Amino acid sequence: MRRASALAAAAVLTLGVAACGDDDDSDGDDADDTAVEQPADDSEDADAADDSEGAEGADGLSADKTDDLSDGDTITVTLSDLDTEQGYYLGICAAEGAAGGPPSCTGARDDSAWVAAEDEQRATDHYDAEGNAEVELNVASTSEDGSLDCTTDECVLKLFGDHQAGFGDVADLPVTFAS
Repeated sequence: MRRASALAAAAVLTLGVAACGDDDDSDGDDADDTAVEQPADDSEDADAADDSEGAEGADGLSADKTDDLSDGDTITVTLSDLDTEQGYYLGICAAEGAAGGPPSCTGARDDSAWVAAEDEQRATDHYDAEGNAEVELNVASTSEDGSLDCTTDECVLKLFGDHQAGFGDVADLPVTFAS
């Protein structure tokens, strides 16, 4: 029974992380079965500061750069007051996506982040006991399969629930890419 649960968890993890990249690496460890759904937060600060000052969006998400991005850039993303009972994915993704599933995101797996509690060893980044984290995110303008191109499509820096939290939108910031 435990092996079947582990295989099911690995399948869900692979699907969730594939939302932000589709390489074939997977970590098939057991996953915690507790999931807390967080409702989407559509509030954004449309008057975000320019590149030199960074950008702030919905509560809990800010970045040092969101405009005139280029492939290979690294942006520093600050997350605050996250629900510490769930994990999150962070990536550059399509502004609009299919409801109920993971969004389409750019780059490979290493161009996104899985942010979770310290005890989740498979996560790429961790938040502290208060739900705060700072994440370095690699910038890619297109998805690996070419279906998303943020130089022409509307894209956002998106924080969304992980595979155990139903991929629900949490916060996003608009991003633009250099011509």
